[in-house]
Amino acid sequence: MERDASRRQHPNPVSLSVAPCVVALGGSGYRLDDNLRLMEWALRETAAEGCEFQNLAEWDHRTPPLDEGAHRLKAWTHAEKHTADEIAQRIVSADTCVLSIHANRDVGVNLCSRRNDQIERGRSLIEESLGLAQAVGAEICVFHLWDTWRKSFDVRFLESSLRRAAAAFPEVKASVENVPTHLEGETPFTLADRFEWITLDLHWAALFDEFQRFRACVDRIANVHVRFDARLSMSNAPADMKTLEDALRILVLNWGYSGPLTFEPLEIEPGTNEELASLLSVLRFATRS
Repeated sequence: MERDASRRQHPNPVSLSVAPCVVALGGSGYRLDDNLRLMEWALRETAAEGCEFQNLAEWDHRTPPLDEGAHRLKAWTHAEKHTADEIAQRIVSADTCVLSIHANRDVGVNLCSRRNDQIERGRSLIEESLGLAQAVGAEICVFHLWDTWRKSFDVRFLESSLRRAAAAFPEVKASVENVPTHLEGETPFTLADRFEWITLDLHWAALFDEFQRFRACVDRIANVHVRFDARLSMSNAPADMKTLEDALRILVLNWGYSGPLTFEPLEIEPGTNEELASLLSVLRFATRS
């Protein structure tokens, strides 16, 4: 616990999104042991000061993933199965520092369903991930709170569902990510801005040309998702943030954001642990040089 506390004192701690990076050590993101091994390695050997742990839908024995269901069905069929309680126990027993939990990505798909059983499952998944975050000492829980493809759903229902669940976990920031939307009259920013806490994904902000809009709510940004390659390049970036470094300097130096910078890789190949460590070092010093 002393080690975790010392890490959290730093402004803008560098965090690593675990599951996509497990392959760097030759493992599989669907194996819990490999996730824990990657976390321990990253905290010991790289500039990472914490991790974002994904509560994968593939680990849930109750139902196959709904988000990108056809694409993920094979993985779910072969993946290990773990309950949230089992995952929490394993994380607590390991030498790790979890800054955030990424909730099961099926939360929003279920909540926006027209089936009562799926809606109730969405609510239970919110509570499950918030409970996991609290159990492992993570201060943030990230949610994909809406179905990105649905053109019609009740935003107020999403607000009330998250607010009701979060009230039972006051030490955890229930943070809504600015994922894409097809809801008429809304954008990722306008939806995320309805909620108390926000996870700003820089890739989506650039894609929808909404980065500057987040300045007005920077005090409610709990977490920033960062996707980049070795050149700090960003696709579809607006004129004032041609590189990721531009965006990070604006966020940290101009706007005063002091929360985690969570690295989500564009692409990781097997056995590229040295390259991953190098990218984390780049992120570590992007706003501190």
